[in-house]
Amino acid sequence: MALFLLAPAAYAQQLGGGSPSADTPVVDGTAVDSSAVDSTAVDNFVVENPPADNAIADHPIADSAIAGSASVEVEQWLGKLARAVTELEYRGLVTFEHAGILETLQVVHAVRDGEQVERVRYLSGDPRELISHGSGKNCERTSGPIARTGLWSRVGQQEVQRAYQFILRGEERIADRDTVVIEARPRDRHRLGLVVNLDRETGLPLKTMLVGAQGRVLERYQFVQLDLSPVQDSDLQPQSADARRMDNNNPCSTSQSRWQLSWVPDGFKPVSVKPLSDGDMLVFSDGLSVFTVFVQRLGPELNFKGRAIRGATVAYMDRIEVDGVAYTVTVVGEIPDATAQRVASAVTVEG
Repeated sequence: MALFLLAPAAYAQQLGGGSPSADTPVVDGTAVDSSAVDSTAVDNFVVENPPADNAIADHPIADSAIAGSASVEVEQWLGKLARAVTELEYRGLVTFEHAGILETLQVVHAVRDGEQVERVRYLSGDPRELISHGSGKNCERTSGPIARTGLWSRVGQQEVQRAYQFILRGEERIADRDTVVIEARPRDRHRLGLVVNLDRETGLPLKTMLVGAQGRVLERYQFVQLDLSPVQDSDLQPQSADARRMDNNNPCSTSQSRWQLSWVPDGFKPVSVKPLSDGDMLVFSDGLSVFTVFVQRLGPELNFKGRAIRGATVAYMDRIEVDGVAYTVTVVGEIPDATAQRVASAVTVEG
């Protein structure tokens, strides 16, 4: 699945003039009160609730049994999610809140000959439409709410659970459907938290929230209407002449890069390397979050440096010089700003 593709050139254009404000929106849409996006509605999910029965709380063995039971149930829900994002056909209307912007999207998802096909059309802001084929195994490793949960489901749960603690948070009604709420709480400060509402009937993620420090909601993606009836081929056809097409089945490059990272957050591993005309692109993932490092040669007149933040996505740009040649280092991903800066400063040349 592919949503909300990130273009490094767009960030470079913003960063060229200095360091933009962290709250500067970079996507057209309908402005909303940022307090709505940063509301404390998530507090019920990210703050541990004390046990109702103090006698149980005083007995470690009972606590362990309860935790073990919850862990089994979470794994069952994650398995249901894995099947839902790869096997279900659906269409719906979705709201996407980020950086004080509220956008409305039309999402159509189908399976054809075992391959996922998805059409996403923005109904607000600048006209945009994306039609993708495949399951997102290509080197670009797109980010976005549905793409993120798809990536999560394809990676072994044990690996992901080393970086996140999964907690059941109760139930909530979304798009007139009952959902189960699960929190993925990061085990360190180098990644963001995630709260996801899974449809009780199908396991499909109907709402996801990326959560930063102090429970601040950085991004909210939520179905407001869902139709689970079979999708017709005509529904997958582009509605606009400039619709962008993406093939996620292209194999990743096996080339090696001269560029290395002397530090990455625990749990993040190299996923792919893709050569560029003027450098390399390196992709890292912990099984749930993804960040990409672009190292590109700079022209003598260019001196990009700074950062841009759009909702939960940060783009941090720095400069490195090797053998008298200047390169720009750009880190793009849904990771904390401080983590992006530290990753950028860790870029080195092999040997």
